[in-house]
Amino acid sequence: MAISRNKDIEYNTDRPLMIIPEYGRHVQKMAQHLLTIKNRQERTKATEVVIHTMTQVHPYAKDSEELRRKLWDHLYIITDYKLDVDGPYPKPEEGLFEAKPKRLSYPTTAAKLMHYGKIIPQLIQKAVKLEEGGERDALVESIAMLMKKAFMTWNKSSVNDNTILKDLATMSQGQLELKDVSKLNNVAMPVVAPPRQNNFGRNNNNKRNKNKSNNNRRRDKKGGRNGGF
Repeated sequence: MAISRNKDIEYNTDRPLMIIPEYGRHVQKMAQHLLTIKNRQERTKATEVVIHTMTQVHPYAKDSEELRRKLWDHLYIITDYKLDVDGPYPKPEEGLFEAKPKRLSYPTTAAKLMHYGKIIPQLIQKAVKLEEGGERDALVESIAMLMKKAFMTWNKSSVNDNTILKDLATMSQGQLELKDVSKLNNVAMPVVAPPRQNNFGRNNNNKRNKNKSNNNRRRDKKGGRNGGF
């Protein structure tokens, strides 16, 4: 049995597509009505009213320059860039917001020793460029200690100092060497604090048992341990 359609009802399937749904259909109708106003001055004045109505969608946003610019751009989009008024901002380029963003390029260099991160290789490159001297030795010492700490944090276990020295030589292509290996002894295994136990329930049970014991003692004292005889 076919269902008859009521001609007095406006069905959503018969309505035009919502360009920016967040503003609702009434704002879209108001924006389309602006195109029918022939007087430019009256059209500009009516546009300000529509902009003010559009701010209801962002009740918690501050009335800033950025927000007003966004509302004007959206109004131009809703009217398919046909709105011609004396607005405070120039009309955006048609199709600017519809264009797809450029694809982000991912780094192509794969880290061989990922547990050291990206900062340590950068520090090693900087240390290689320094001249021989105290500044370079201090930087190499800091890098080696940081490498050991990163290794233990990543693997959650201790590491032999020779492994750190070997990785340092590999990452610097044999150009860096830690002169005082004993400095690595100052790097300790990071201690993870155990989670705090919730003693709330335990304290309540202790308090309840203590009150029960006190009540029993009062009852015994009042009636005697032999039933009051």
